[in-house]
Amino acid sequence: MNIQNVYQLFNNLKQDNLSFVYHGNFNDEITERIIDISETTIASRHEEHKISNKVSFLLAECFQNVIRHGGATQEQASLFSSGIFVTRNIGKSYYISSANLIANEEVEKLREKIEHLNNMSPEELKRLYLDVLEYNTITNKGGAGLGLIEMARKSKQKLDYDFEQVDSHYSYFYLQVKLNSPSEEDTGDKLQENVAKEFHQMLTMDNIFIIHKGDFSQHTIIPILRMIEENLYKNQERNSYRKRVFHVLVEILQNVSKHGVETNGVKEGIFMMGQKDGHFLIYTGNYIFTSKTAPLAEHLDNLNSMEKPELVELYKLNLHLGATNAQGDAGLGLIDIAREGYSKFQYEFIPVSDSLSFFSLGIFV
Repeated sequence: MNIQNVYQLFNNLKQDNLSFVYHGNFNDEITERIIDISETTIASRHEEHKISNKVSFLLAECFQNVIRHGGATQEQASLFSSGIFVTRNIGKSYYISSANLIANEEVEKLREKIEHLNNMSPEELKRLYLDVLEYNTITNKGGAGLGLIEMARKSKQKLDYDFEQVDSHYSYFYLQVKLNSPSEEDTGDKLQENVAKEFHQMLTMDNIFIIHKGDFSQHTIIPILRMIEENLYKNQERNSYRKRVFHVLVEILQNVSKHGVETNGVKEGIFMMGQKDGHFLIYTGNYIFTSKTAPLAEHLDNLNSMEKPELVELYKLNLHLGATNAQGDAGLGLIDIAREGYSKFQYEFIPVSDSLSFFSLGIFV
């Protein structure tokens, strides 16, 4: 992953109102944060309460499928890449995908179960659901298979799935469910399940663990910050380093929230975070006015030319004088990021219209 890939990925996802991709530790707290992000997006689009409840339910079920039904232990899974979770909102359709390791001997059994569900009518699915509840038919993974049954029932769509063998013991199980808004007639269009595979390959190759494309207004970035903060604690990073990473993360997301140009009623942008050579890598991308690019490039080049002691002094001076720059915020945000960062800034401007450019920014911490 490099700075040139930020706009390329953003442009590839331009049809998405929301794209959220997670690749890492799976637990109940992360489930809650993903639901928060999705519900915030749905609320901002003034969707019906009914679709919000269904999306939240399917998000939780699909995520729990990864947590509870993976066939490999944490140690075994670490030999490969960990699973992924993807949610996308395109038009008035919501796509929820996951990938996790399962034992090869479970593949055919799971395939038969999904095919059986896909061939059932809504009435048959309801009867099956009630039968499982009444007779408490438990699978060897717990939950009586209710998760898959409920995904099929709630979505009113066939479950898309695929398997990809990774060695003689394990395969990746890819699952995708689509949910249409009640106000939209189903066109039959759908994303291919290989979209999840492509994300999986990209995140594994570049060691990226989170991608968010969507609205970066102030209220939408809070769930993202909470999720990453919880991940930093789970990974037991050194306390001082964890604080520094989180501090830079807050500043760089606030930079998008404050200075991104609003288009179509939202401050659209993209955010990625990963790890490389023992450091966290943070990328953001958003629209800015083209008239701002020259002074911003000069400011970034100036910061890149300074050593850490100079950046500390510049920060103190700006804090004391309250001097404003072209962005109108005393320039403290970017100075603060530069002095806390491990690397120099990477950045790129791409003109997208007469008045707008796409600004990509990256830094190691």
